Amino acid sequence: MATTFTQEDQYVGKQILLDSDRLVFNGRDDSVFSSKNLFVFKTEGEFHLNGRGDMFLNSPTVYIGPIENKQDVNIPAVRSRELKLLLSDLIGSLEMFFAIQYPNTSGLSGPNPGVNLGLAQTILKDLGKIKSRLDDMDSKNVFIK
Repeated sequence: MATTFTQEDQYVGKQILLDSDRLVFNGRDDSVFSSKNLFVFKTEGEFHLNGRGDMFLNSPTVYIGPIENKQDVNIPAVRSRELKLLLSDLIGSLEMFFAIQYPNTSGLSGPNPGVNLGLAQTILKDLGKIKSRLDDMDSKNVFIK
């Protein structure tokens, strides 16, 4: 990553070190946490951000995933609206091909419209199932594995 981090036990200079079993920061009306250069949370366990409203990450670049070989991670996320449009166009083109063109083509061993028609109908049914699942895709949840 672009910014380097100095471990707290190796830092010499102006600092406050709090060491406790539990720390609670609570702002009843408004809370602001700020850092001019780098803001780091570090844990050996789970890390949760809980909010009752929307959550925003405002940054030109967001990295998700572990750093490997001192390289920034490259796990792309997708914009669901654009992905849905792309998949919908692709499925529409495949549906048209398998409904009109494929049944009239020659199979591997010569013309066999009967077999091709049966295969095309199966593929069209599967494409319909995939197309119906596109409605379940939205930007409300993002899961990256």
